Amino acid sequence: MNYTKIKLTAQLDSMKYTIINSILMSMVSSVTFASLSCQLTTEPSNQDSHVRHWSFNDKHLICDEYAQDLPFGNLEKYPLNDLLVIRGHISEINQADFKLLHHYAGYSLVQQLSSHYDQSDEHLSFIPLDKFNSINSFNATAKMGSPDIQLLVDQVDPSRWLSDITTLSSWSRQTGQPDNDSAANWIAAKFNALNFQVSLPSFQVGQNNTRNIMAIKTGSTRPDDWYLVGAHMDSTSSSDLQANAPGAVDNASGCAAVIEMARISSQYNFEGTLVFICYSGEEQGLIGSELHADTLINQGDDSKIKAALTLDMVGYTSNNDHELLLESSATYQSLMNEMAQNAATYAPGLTIQTTTNYFGSDHVSYIDNGMPGVLSIDVDYDIYPGYHRSTDLPENINTTQGEYIIITNLATLVDKAVVLGLSDLIFINGFD
Repeated sequence: MNYTKIKLTAQLDSMKYTIINSILMSMVSSVTFASLSCQLTTEPSNQDSHVRHWSFNDKHLICDEYAQDLPFGNLEKYPLNDLLVIRGHISEINQADFKLLHHYAGYSLVQQLSSHYDQSDEHLSFIPLDKFNSINSFNATAKMGSPDIQLLVDQVDPSRWLSDITTLSSWSRQTGQPDNDSAANWIAAKFNALNFQVSLPSFQVGQNNTRNIMAIKTGSTRPDDWYLVGAHMDSTSSSDLQANAPGAVDNASGCAAVIEMARISSQYNFEGTLVFICYSGEEQGLIGSELHADTLINQGDDSKIKAALTLDMVGYTSNNDHELLLESSATYQSLMNEMAQNAATYAPGLTIQTTTNYFGSDHVSYIDNGMPGVLSIDVDYDIYPGYHRSTDLPENINTTQGEYIIITNLATLVDKAVVLGLSDLIFINGFD
């Protein structure tokens, strides 16, 4: 017999074995994964000893094969394949199809009661557990504060911020409606009074015209490094367009925060370029921020965006525990870490949670196009009773919550764009 033929036959047999073994291992893995049983607990044991472990900060979902190794007593067990995470407000989760097991920071752990469920709601994101990343507390250590940053964050005025929320809430700002234009003109006048370069790029949302409001302060030494702070100014109601939609928390709170940061920053020069923007069309699917991201790409300016900070629903807390969820992709974890450290340094009363399951607000438009973005949003936003209702009014605003979140974002903006000239001025006035 030909030796070459014998060798080739052996190689083919080996390849067949490898392929068959791979298929079998895949089937075994699928069976094992499907057979995992899960329990929800506040006292997890060593997570490394379990097949799967997800953290919701205040509770933990532990999944083990056949649930044989779970030491948590006679707790209710759930098959892994029946579990799902939904990102969004709990009022919009269809309870007929899901059993709500736990919710935290805008993420609801549910058990599917049907294999078919409606995924058409653009305000919800459905996340299989194997695609979900844990929500974790970020225990940042305060760093030595900068006197330059401290000077600016000390100027944050929560009463002035609330006054702007009240003004914005006096208009029912649904995209395409006359009140939306009135609010846009008011915001533009604010930016113009601060001597920014102001533009109002227009675009279509369905059959309606609407506009973003953008203000730019060009950097003195790094004009091609752009640092953006944005929030949507449009509001919505769960009823029709004739219903009043004051949108105080969602999202006059974020837009007014952008105005407050612009007002403070306008007094100083920076190394980098500052971009302040209030979007329209967010409630219809992030249309305003997508327009801006597309414009940056088309003009070759997308690489200039060094940080895009988005604020959405930053004025509500259900219990006076001041907590902030920072949300981005894993690619920009370091930017979230910087913000968490700035919170620890300049707003130590604020507790930070982080997640990399990004969805649902204007930061997505930048992240999905390769630009570093982070969302700031209230941890309790998913249980806010005024969400998308005519009861979303200024009296629901917690000014301390808003102040802490504005300080965190302003400190990050000043830290990265670098304010000029203040250290020398402080030295001359304070120590001469």
